[in-house]
Amino acid sequence: MSTDQRSAGAAAHAPGPLQVGDLLAGRYLLLELVAAGDRTTLWRAGDEVLARPVAVKVVATPNKAAREAAQPFLDAAVRTGAVNHPGLVRVYDAAQESRQGRGNDVAYIISEWVEGEALDAHLNRVGGLAAPDAADVLRQAADALTAAHAAGLVHGRLHPGNVLVTGSGRVRLTDAEVGAAVHRQEPGGPPDDTRDLAAVLYALVTARWPAGSTPQPAGTLPHAPQAEGRPLSPRQLRAGVPRALDSVVLRGLEPDRRPTLAPLRTPAALADATDAAVAEERQQRVEEAVPAAPSRLRRSLPWAGAVAFVTAVAITGWLLGLAVGDLPRRSNGVDAIVSTTDAPTPGVPAVRAVDLSKAGVRDFDPGGDGQENPDQVPNATDGVPGTTWATSRYRTATFGGLKTGVGLLLDLGRPTALHTVQVGFSAPGSHLELRVSDTPPVDQGATRLVAADTRGDQVARLTPAPGTTARFVLVWITSLPRDADGFRVGVSELRIT
Repeated sequence: MSTDQRSAGAAAHAPGPLQVGDLLAGRYLLLELVAAGDRTTLWRAGDEVLARPVAVKVVATPNKAAREAAQPFLDAAVRTGAVNHPGLVRVYDAAQESRQGRGNDVAYIISEWVEGEALDAHLNRVGGLAAPDAADVLRQAADALTAAHAAGLVHGRLHPGNVLVTGSGRVRLTDAEVGAAVHRQEPGGPPDDTRDLAAVLYALVTARWPAGSTPQPAGTLPHAPQAEGRPLSPRQLRAGVPRALDSVVLRGLEPDRRPTLAPLRTPAALADATDAAVAEERQQRVEEAVPAAPSRLRRSLPWAGAVAFVTAVAITGWLLGLAVGDLPRRSNGVDAIVSTTDAPTPGVPAVRAVDLSKAGVRDFDPGGDGQENPDQVPNATDGVPGTTWATSRYRTATFGGLKTGVGLLLDLGRPTALHTVQVGFSAPGSHLELRVSDTPPVDQGATRLVAADTRGDQVARLTPAPGTTARFVLVWITSLPRDADGFRVGVSELRIT
């Protein structure tokens, strides 16, 4: 479902029963043939009821045998459509339809259209990624597969053409179960998403596909060179691949090549091992990006020099706090600090703060490009009020009319009772909503509103109704304060009790 998934054989005139301008189910107008394979065709279409772009994957069913063979394709779509995760392309509809008489029947799946490019096209364009960047992509794909597995799904055909990269760097997996249902499993054993995800990691760092280690196709990526019938390891193929990462790839892809190490059997285990393998390089990036902290004041310094030194350190620390999180400067020069204690209320049982260091937190921008300064997100829960996750800058307080809001989505891991949520801002003037959901939401409409604040306090305190519980908590900003060059705000700290 990507504009970069176009096949060289795709043309304006499609082979088979469908043509540009045809209407499926009375609402899906076919606009462009994106790709034509030996078993399916992929179309870009418009949903004329909901006025949105969609992708249409079609299987021709000219006879009874073909219609029966297409049923697993439709069944897979139904199962996939029941899973809601931001890393999985959504399936909206699936059906069979008779077209212009006998012999022109089709089975089709309607799904979300994703603007971006397939991973094979991306790697052909930019080459192999640095280890930390490859780990970031892998983590997103692993999280999506983990959600699919938790819902009882197996992707079954994970390859570079089914991993989409958006312009904002988000990773989306398409064709979960559907691709495997169409193509059936090739020789090479039962479906193994972890093995295929390790092959994707191999491709991320080498821009080559380890054909022979997985039955999945390479797309447009060249095959990796082999020795003794096996692909070279990533480290043999590309200089600079960390030795630990090389080992992780093989533990997931071909465990017998590292027999003294435990195999990696799940996507989450592969992602965790990958993060550990690149931790040193990630830390080096941080150290190169942030100036070294000044040494402590020596007692031998003269008193006047000590005062000057401490003042300089304070100013440097403040400026660094502005830089980390890209804080808007504030007229009062005071960071918003979220209290770490709540005054006890007589007769009311004490409640504990939720440990947000163990929560998953990400930027949430469903109405924009899907990304709002994701690298700054840890600043909102790091316990340091001087660092922030900052929104982008907009022309108006209501995001220039581009969207209805932006925010931070927290995954608390399990349904959790919510008493109060405190949000410390870099400046007063924001309006916000507290929204919750029991499943990962794709947009704010998939959440329910439990509290709101339009006072514009620098430290907002939201109190949902007693008994409110949720696993997913969305801090949703609906209006921004003015800063020097537009409208923007930073979230200094979050606290949930």
